Amino acid sequence: MELIVVMAMVLVLSSAGLHGWRQWQQHQRLVQSSRLLLAWLQQQRDEANAFNRDSLIRVVHEGTHWCLSGEAPQPETCRAGGRQVWRPQWPDITLAEITTGLTFFGLRNTARPGRITLENPSGRWRAVISVWGRIRLCHVGEPGCQ
Repeated sequence: MELIVVMAMVLVLSSAGLHGWRQWQQHQRLVQSSRLLLAWLQQQRDEANAFNRDSLIRVVHEGTHWCLSGEAPQPETCRAGGRQVWRPQWPDITLAEITTGLTFFGLRNTARPGRITLENPSGRWRAVISVWGRIRLCHVGEPGCQ
């Protein structure tokens, strides 16, 4: 009888631990994807400035997958593009919002302001681009994350 009670307790504790681990893993994936997006956006901004060209950020949908492209003209698939295309590493990362016409300008290292919001079951993170080309990350819901 004691063995059944111990096994039931182990089962309950294990399932609670597994649930917590999954939430932690989803949160880490969202934060990592947001940081990778930030690095890619900074690269797009820096290349636009270095080569004095405009970089229009667009969404490419490919079935259930998606990616962001800074190429001109826009690629047909997410497989093309190399450094000019950013894809999330995990399928549970979705694009919740993007400002239409988000562009980095080569002239004076400026940008058309906007935001890109990524989400998964653990929450939402946003990359905010200012008119001066500054890019920052914030957790949606915290003060100043607009």
